[in-house]
Amino acid sequence: MATKKVILFVEGESNSPNGDLRQGLAKLLEKKLGGKLPSIKLGDGKSQTIKKFLKNRLPCDLSLLLVDLDKPADEIEQDLKEYGLLLRRDDVFYMIQEMESWFLSQPEILDRFYGQDNNGKKVSDKLTQKNPIEYPHPDEEIQRLTKHTKKGGYHKIKHGVELLKLLDAAKLEDDFNDFKRLITRINE
Repeated sequence: MATKKVILFVEGESNSPNGDLRQGLAKLLEKKLGGKLPSIKLGDGKSQTIKKFLKNRLPCDLSLLLVDLDKPADEIEQDLKEYGLLLRRDDVFYMIQEMESWFLSQPEILDRFYGQDNNGKKVSDKLTQKNPIEYPHPDEEIQRLTKHTKKGGYHKIKHGVELLKLLDAAKLEDDFNDFKRLITRINE
């Protein structure tokens, strides 16, 4: 039996000299999917990615969408409606609030990647909230936490790609329902 072709449309820069988001995401997904990786298409901003997803003309058995929610989790229904995604809800997956929430959920990877700051503190020692989805702007929180480390402040593409590779995918499934749904949907 032939393997089904899955395309995953992801919010993120498609051409960046600072790193390949596609590569980082593929490394993360590979931990759960092995060789069943989807074809990853980066769509730049959220609106552009959604348009590409909705207008997909590429031959595939299943097209899926992974974007930042950029708002609290209780506003998913509103976001689906706002972007015309209600009829495709089973194919839409959110990073709540942003991809950086995933990093905040596993502070040990931030410690491993960034080390200590100039005062000898680990990144995880400076976290102010325990639940990563409570940060309205997780990217700004990681920037704050890392600005005095040897690697410098968090850089969304350059550092984000490397941090994606370090994430524990099984823990991510436990902590984020949409990540678990995404893995399940690809494996169907």
